[in-house]
Amino acid sequence: MQVPDGYVLIKETEYQDLKNQIAELRQLVVELQNRLNKNSGNSSKPPSTDGYQKPSIVNLRVRSGKKPGAQPGHKGTTLKMVEAPDKLIEIDVQGHCECGRDLNAGHVIGYECSQIIDLAPKLTETKEYRALERQCACGKHHKAKTGFSPGIQYGEGIKAFAVYLSQQQFIPFDRLQQTFEDILGIKISDGFLAGVNGSCYQKLEAFENQTKAALRNSEVLNCDETGVRVDGKLQWVHTTSSERHTLYIPHPNRGKKAIDHIGILLNYKGFCTHDRFASYDRYNCRHALCNAHLLRELKALEENEQKAWANKMKELLLHAKTVKDTGLLKGIHLKTIKSEYDKIIRANKRTEISEQPPPSLQRGRKKKTKSFRLLEVFEQRKEQILQFIENPIVPFDNNLAERDLRMIKLKQKISGCFRTFQGAETFCRIRSYISTARKQNQNIMAALKVAITGKPVIFA
Repeated sequence: MQVPDGYVLIKETEYQDLKNQIAELRQLVVELQNRLNKNSGNSSKPPSTDGYQKPSIVNLRVRSGKKPGAQPGHKGTTLKMVEAPDKLIEIDVQGHCECGRDLNAGHVIGYECSQIIDLAPKLTETKEYRALERQCACGKHHKAKTGFSPGIQYGEGIKAFAVYLSQQQFIPFDRLQQTFEDILGIKISDGFLAGVNGSCYQKLEAFENQTKAALRNSEVLNCDETGVRVDGKLQWVHTTSSERHTLYIPHPNRGKKAIDHIGILLNYKGFCTHDRFASYDRYNCRHALCNAHLLRELKALEENEQKAWANKMKELLLHAKTVKDTGLLKGIHLKTIKSEYDKIIRANKRTEISEQPPPSLQRGRKKKTKSFRLLEVFEQRKEQILQFIENPIVPFDNNLAERDLRMIKLKQKISGCFRTFQGAETFCRIRSYISTARKQNQNIMAALKVAITGKPVIFA
């Protein structure tokens, strides 16, 4: 067989090997392009990784058609005058009447009130407790007990305010010291701030145990975790949340070892809403997947690989959420949504299988495209994905846990990382108390003040 000029004769096996290599390289190029196209809108990456030239991100929310601002029927709020003001200042009429008489001599027939809320000239007060000592007729001395140590010290209000600014507003110690000196005229030390936070942490041990018990009895839990830097090392803060309680626990591990240490999911039988982190699947509770994560993955397939099924599934999930939110979800709607869900999977599974890369000679699990893997997730975990329409109490997403975890990231942005693991534990326990108080409409300062005294609020 004569080979034309410019051509090389190769064996069939060599040709097939080259064809497989080209297919693998093409797949690699697609994966690298998809990785470059990831942003906070189509993946779980945080917005801070989008860079300075952020792409135009299309929000997954559906427009409601309502105008911005308060809606018709909204009850506005305004300042209300107090019944018993701290100070009463009367301003008398000055001058003379047209008839020549002094206005001060006239009768008071009414008045107009103007109340001004302002900072007091001095925001702190110093109380001196004198423990009197008396001598009985028999000669024995008796001294009263004040409940305080002799000398000067800060009261519960100052301590609670320090904890509030440190653990709720995340103000670093040096700026917190400046705040106290500029506003209150008080000089405080790092030792005082560390000591008051540590004391509050110890007095909240019973609260943490009560919160764990309350979460074990909750019908629905939201679980998530995020990485933090502790003493220069990567550690993890886990959150277990409900609509009324929040628990933060730091741990060196991300997976099952840490979840076992927390101890809530070990015998939990309710609904646990989470992302697809595999460690959660090892617990014998009723699982519900976060659809917000799935929507971002579907959006990535739609944008990067032009997968039509991804757009159809995304629209179906958003439609199901709208139907549930508007209270129109009935048996017929539920049946229609499930039927359309199955139809999307059946119509695209064969196509996805045909687009899989050729078999490799390497050992291990067969490689699959990202699109096919996600389609398998929707097929195999249908019950967990649609749990939010099966049960009214199950949320559509895991945003509750993500909102709670956002405070951990905000703390790191404002105050930096933790220097010690004990510091992380202190912060997490106090933040659990603050977040729970906020969810139950408790005043944070008042709740911290009673916690400083060793009698924290008992949250139902």
